[in-house]
Amino acid sequence: MPSQVATPTSEDVLAVLRSTMQAEFGLDPDAIELSAHLIDDLDLDSIDLVDLAVSLEEDRGIKLDEDDLKSVRTVGDAVNAVRAAFARSTSGGR
Repeated sequence: MPSQVATPTSEDVLAVLRSTMQAEFGLDPDAIELSAHLIDDLDLDSIDLVDLAVSLEEDRGIKLDEDDLKSVRTVGDAVNAVRAAFARSTSGGR
């Protein structure tokens, strides 16, 4: 029987994003809020967003769909995309 792993809470994912974004891009964790726009507020570009997705995939063992990433504009969007990827990975879906 497969083990049930709960999808992390938004707060858990936000903590992971803060840690990853601080390590990858030297961002102040306090600036990484759900409402922060990744490009306008945090000064990331599309390459940075790909790097962030790759880091999360490697560190957390999740697969972020290209469709998930296309709609990511804010930190809150990123949290939702990561939670969706966790839900797919724990449910056995792709």
